[in-house]
Amino acid sequence: MRAAYPTLKVFAQIVGGIILLYLMLGVPAFAGIGGVVGTMLLLLVNGWALYAFLRYRQGRQDELTQVLAAAVAGQLPLAPAVRSYLEDRPRRGRVRKLLAGAACVALPLYTYARAWVGWRRYDRLVESLAARLEAGEPLSAALRAVPGVAPREVRLAAAVGESTGQLGECLKGADRERWAAAWLEVAPRVVYPFIVLLFVSAVTTFLMVAILPKYRRIFDEFGEALPPFTAALVDGWAIMEDFLPLVPVALFLGLIAVAVVIANPTVRWRTPVLGRLYGWGVQAQVLRALGRLLAAGRTVPQALGFLGATDDFPAVVRRRLATATAGVERGDPLAAALGRAGLLPAAMGPLVVSAEKVRTLPWALGELGDHLSGRAFRLVRRVSLVASPLMVVAVGGVVGFVAVGMFMPLITLLTRLGE
Repeated sequence: MRAAYPTLKVFAQIVGGIILLYLMLGVPAFAGIGGVVGTMLLLLVNGWALYAFLRYRQGRQDELTQVLAAAVAGQLPLAPAVRSYLEDRPRRGRVRKLLAGAACVALPLYTYARAWVGWRRYDRLVESLAARLEAGEPLSAALRAVPGVAPREVRLAAAVGESTGQLGECLKGADRERWAAAWLEVAPRVVYPFIVLLFVSAVTTFLMVAILPKYRRIFDEFGEALPPFTAALVDGWAIMEDFLPLVPVALFLGLIAVAVVIANPTVRWRTPVLGRLYGWGVQAQVLRALGRLLAAGRTVPQALGFLGATDDFPAVVRRRLATATAGVERGDPLAAALGRAGLLPAAMGPLVVSAEKVRTLPWALGELGDHLSGRAFRLVRRVSLVASPLMVVAVGGVVGFVAVGMFMPLITLLTRLGE
């Protein structure tokens, strides 16, 4: 049941966004092609506004992390440093407030997504963090108590840093461990072709419903057959109409699958391709944190137990950490225990064994974590760089096929009239 509620919440968010998108696309569709084009432009502006907000929030989180790391490195109290950062920010004037209110009304899809992502201004989140630090709360507890002020990687780094006495070093390394930065970087490359395909689908639907029947009547009056390209386009549209009843079922099942993958880390871990990337990211975090704990003098069982008890890892990772802890306590080597728990790739097992023998285990775990994280980032970028052009080419092929299929009847008619 605990896993079903987040899945239902994510499913409701996605369905609500689709309903709002349908209203944006469907209602103006009756106004003709101009209404469809205008709605598509509005959709692009909504998407750009949401992406800009996510980028802005990510940049503010990175700024705060750097402020915290600099304050710890300079042995300054954290609460005054956070207050100074907050006071140095420019204040929102009346014009900016009016523009923000106008954007909420003019960009409904952005407003809806912003309500789910987090509506509170980031300055207010930072103010809540400063108040908790002034009340004497540890940094890790304060970050955990203010959702959205820092990502999971920074919260984990703060907890490990406070435990080891190396808070500054841990915070400095947290900004390069963020998976959200990589996904936000590649998201436009993947989403753009889908938006273009949606636009092409809307235009094609209009052409097939409003224009093609007129072509048929004209060619029937002339006693001519439709050109081959146009006939192929008609056949393809007929096939799509035959499978149209299955579209709602496939869409419903697809939305459930997406919601489960987003909301349930256990399913995400086992998802093909995505699970491998997610697993590499988690393994990198575990190995880095484990290396820092061991470098601070913790024993292996103590370090694994500390990581397994923190709330900054999802349940699937905590279960695997508990399995690794139990294996180490039974006397299993660290490499074997981590490998059986799925927290260490098999190819890296001999490296960990060798590092244990030469007493460089903390350094080796940190380097292996950096290697895994870099491998995952590079793979995500490579896949996006390859997939995005291929998707654009595929969409271009669809556009060319539709354009030729719709223009060939005109060319044929003009040729016949010219004869």
